[in-house]
This record gives sequence, structure tokens and C-alpha cells, in this order.
Amino acid sequence: MKPIMLLAAAVLALVTCISAQRNRVPTDADTKDEILKLEKERNQAIISGDAGALERMTSDDYTFVTLRGELRTKAEIIQGFKTGSFHYDSREISDLKVRVYDNTAVVTGRSIQNGKENGKDYSGDYRFTRVYVKQNGRWQTVALQTTLIQP
Repeated sequence: MKPIMLLAAAVLALVTCISAQRNRVPTDADTKDEILKLEKERNQAIISGDAGALERMTSDDYTFVTLRGELRTKAEIIQGFKTGSFHYDSREISDLKVRVYDNTAVVTGRSIQNGKENGKDYSGDYRFTRVYVKQNGRWQTVALQTTLIQP
């Protein structure tokens, strides 16, 4: 009888542990890790010209203010990558800092890149601020602002 009681107690403990993990509320640290992962995935999509990945990661009302003060929409960016008029040979991101506010996350960072957009050289060293919002259970970027670091 004791082995059955021990087995029942072990199964109950396991079920309780699994249930607690499923019902666990993500912490700010979890969210920061998730956003950092998304930033790395986004960077890889930019380098590889993966318009489909960028489309999934970007909200429909996305705005991007370039270093030249140009305003770009999601549709313009996706089209640029689809046609190849946006092309990056290299792009490294660093100095990433994430701040979380409920269903919003703000990322500041640095990117060193070599590439062109619509025939314009966008190579250089930049600081950026990107905003993510969690909608329908997933994070999407809603805004980006970049600034060229002057030598």
C-alpha cells in the first residue's frame, strides 16, 4: 500500500508542478529575453532580405523615421525587401536595452550596417529606438527611429 501512496504523491506533485509552469505569468525578465530574441531574428531577416519574416514581425500601422527624416510604412519596407531595392550586406546590432511597460516594450540599441535602400547608401553607425506592442498574444514592432552617429 505504501508504494501506491508514494506513487500517487509523486504524480500529484508532478501535475502540480506542470500546472504551475503553464499558469506562470511572464516576468519582465522573460519579456526582455523574448524581445531581445525578436531583435536578433529581425536583424537576420534584414540581412537575408526575408520580407515574409519582416511582414510577420511588423504591425500594419508601423512607422519608421529614417536618419534622413523620411517616413516609411510597413508596405514600403516590405516592398523594398521583396524587390531587392533594400539590400544589406552586413548589419550588426549591439548595446541593446529593453524596457517593458505592460504590453509595450521599448528597445534602444546600436547598429553598424552596410547597405542601400532605393539606391541611397544607408551604411553607417546608428543609434535606434524601436517600440513593440503585444497584440493578440504576440509581439510586433510598431515604430522605429534611427539616428546616425557622427564620427
